[in-house]
Amino acid sequence: MRKRILISFAVFIAGLCSIIYELLVSTTATYFLGDGVRQFSIIIGVYLFSMGIGAFLSKFFREMPLKFFVHIEFLLGLIGGISVPLLFYSFVSVDALTLQIICLAIIFLIGLLTGMEVPLLTFVSDESDFKNNLSNVLSLDYIGGLLATLLFPFLLLPFVGLYYSSLIFGIFNILLGLALNHVFLEKSKKTLFLGLLSITVLLVLVIFGGQLLKAWDHAIYKNPIVLNEQTPYQKIVVTKKQEDLRLYLNRVIQFSSADEYRYHEPLVHVPISLHAQPKTVLILGGGENLASREVLKHELVAAIDVVDIDSTMFHLAKTDPNFVKVNDGAAKNKRVHLIAEDAFTFLHRIDKKYDIIIADLPDPTNEAIARLYSKQFFLLAKQKLNKNGLFVTQSGEIYFSNSVFSCINNTLTEVYKHVKPYHTYIPSFGDWGFIIASDIPVDEQDVKRALPDNLKFLTESQFQMAFEFPKDIQIAETKINTLDSPIILNYFLDDWNKWKTDLQSGTK
Repeated sequence: MRKRILISFAVFIAGLCSIIYELLVSTTATYFLGDGVRQFSIIIGVYLFSMGIGAFLSKFFREMPLKFFVHIEFLLGLIGGISVPLLFYSFVSVDALTLQIICLAIIFLIGLLTGMEVPLLTFVSDESDFKNNLSNVLSLDYIGGLLATLLFPFLLLPFVGLYYSSLIFGIFNILLGLALNHVFLEKSKKTLFLGLLSITVLLVLVIFGGQLLKAWDHAIYKNPIVLNEQTPYQKIVVTKKQEDLRLYLNRVIQFSSADEYRYHEPLVHVPISLHAQPKTVLILGGGENLASREVLKHELVAAIDVVDIDSTMFHLAKTDPNFVKVNDGAAKNKRVHLIAEDAFTFLHRIDKKYDIIIADLPDPTNEAIARLYSKQFFLLAKQKLNKNGLFVTQSGEIYFSNSVFSCINNTLTEVYKHVKPYHTYIPSFGDWGFIIASDIPVDEQDVKRALPDNLKFLTESQFQMAFEFPKDIQIAETKINTLDSPIILNYFLDDWNKWKTDLQSGTK
């Protein structure tokens, strides 16, 4: 009975760990290489293909299935355990193509070994009086897989993190092999040595994990890290060097306090100055409350709703001294209402309407964000505007990422009667674009409200110059970004790869 229970437990753990590894590698690849749909599709495909090869090869080991299963657990635990640390190291050491190859090689090996597990345990179950119990083996394996898909998003990713999750489950795999060796293989010394050696490697990575992650973070962010937090939605990293505070979300810089005003002043004051009576303003994104800081400079605005999916950003904006200093306490202002919700869901849910809607959202680096630049999202925003209302969105770098900028412009023209792009230069980011859209004419000469006196960058002349574009910046012909076809993600990745290549080769 004890042996039967142990084998059943082995099947369960095998299914659990293998799916965890697949999710870990897929998520890490998405973080580092972007395009989650492409990464998950390729990795799942390679994983299933290699599982098929593993299942085929398992028949050659049916004479000693348990011994080979134990060895497979050691190898699978070691490879799965070091998968994320290896990808972390590769991210700062190799180019994108090499990193992609490493991801696929890791998942191929994991799939190959995983594919051998169930057939070998089926052979073992025959030896242990599990006659005709293939259905039992498979059901336990699938139950383990289900638990993995629940543990990963709700517990492992937000509270344990990718790095330690891979090591923990690698150790589980190896402990399973050691337990089976102890019970079934008469404590084989050679097998015991292999298991102990494998688990020692993972334990060393656990013990020195803090130091390794710190070194890895500094290799990426350069400046001293003052906050490093994984939330259920994103990785938040804040660096500070002298007075320069920088926010990174999933390793992508969101602002530098040295020049963020060059971004937020045009984003906010241009649409407000072009509106006759801007009393209600909705800010989508901008959880750090730098945009709301600028809106508060207009006394006519009575209410500001800030919608950000991650409540942690609101907590930092209200309590962290660095954030409170840079946002001038805007998050605690009585006119500002903080709403922790997905922007798309919020627009779909509410009946309230606004005079101005400001989309201060991240660049479309993945599908979840790409939908916030879709035709359907812009239609939702339009429905929530009052008559004569204005919608404005940040639109990315206009030279190196012109395809994205153009795609946003062209998608907005499918929704609004009048669309007007403008731009400003931000040293930390480049020549940055914005687009105003409305069903009423937008004329930058028809300024209805004076700019606030206490601005650092924007002046009346700079206001007018923002709508002038050089000859080499044109709106390119693009497809329309929709929920069904998030083409903007492809544009972003293509532009980013070209930009990265140019920078690496020293091209200006």
